[in-house]
Amino acid sequence: MLVQGAILKPAQELKRQKAQLVLKLNKMKKEQEQYKIAEKEVTAAGKMIINGNSDQVNGEMGEFLNEVIQKVELNPRAFTRSPVGPNRVGKGGAKEIGWTVQGEGSLEKIIDLLYLLENSQAFHKLDGIKFTPVNQPGWVKVAFRYLTIVLDPVPDAVKKSGVTNIMVADLATPERQLYQGIVARDIFRPYVKRPEEVKPQEPPPSQDQPHNDQPSFNPGIWKVVSLSEWAGKVEIHLMNTEDGSVHLYTPGDKIEGWTLLAVDYRRMPLPNSILYSDSRVILQNAEGYWAVEPGSTLAQLHQMKVEDLPSDLKPKEFIENNDN
Repeated sequence: MLVQGAILKPAQELKRQKAQLVLKLNKMKKEQEQYKIAEKEVTAAGKMIINGNSDQVNGEMGEFLNEVIQKVELNPRAFTRSPVGPNRVGKGGAKEIGWTVQGEGSLEKIIDLLYLLENSQAFHKLDGIKFTPVNQPGWVKVAFRYLTIVLDPVPDAVKKSGVTNIMVADLATPERQLYQGIVARDIFRPYVKRPEEVKPQEPPPSQDQPHNDQPSFNPGIWKVVSLSEWAGKVEIHLMNTEDGSVHLYTPGDKIEGWTLLAVDYRRMPLPNSILYSDSRVILQNAEGYWAVEPGSTLAQLHQMKVEDLPSDLKPKEFIENNDN
């Protein structure tokens, strides 16, 4: 018994030590994998950080802001800049610097400016954005801060980069178009109730002249730019492509013999196309029902069959005759 204990006890101790060693090795392996992942992330972030002397980098950032302002065709003289920082971040050599920017211009170009700054390939923070409306339609004042982190001195493991290496995004992207509703609605302008339309009285057609049933307006210049719903109310925005003005309508309004019945949010195929549309305006005149999708003009109306209408628009007689 003594001999068996003398043999088994050291063996059990070795087994326990081996198990502890395996646990330590697995822990070290996991930490090493996490370190490699963190190293890649830090290296990638380091390539985006603008490194060097704070004053020099802040000056280059000011030039970069001026270049982007000119790129979107805003007037640099309408903008002022005030430096921010340097403010130390943490216990290392990182410092936060940047600019407070104020200016005014076209709402669409201001949106372009903010989009390019937010999507610039540099380690940055865009915050404190404030819009102030002015009396001129489509025109706003804006204020924001554009900040970044600099490393001073630059660690040897981090590749030195400057403002000149910052990549600027492209405005011709679907992501930029997502913000176009802000421009179309001019949502920062103070609300002004639309005056009621008063149609001038027209003289009756002369008996000796043929009556012209064609509408007096040009449907080809009226484009559907937005079919939105705000606070439970559907809004239809038509833009006059000749003067850029946007007009607001709601279901039930009439346009030159057409009645705007509803906005249909069902997913349906476009006519003569393999593509689909998620919304359309449904109109009605003496000839039947018609539809037009966002981005199209009233000259591009296509007729809808009664069976393709939403159920709440189908005539009662049609429902009774087809209710099997």
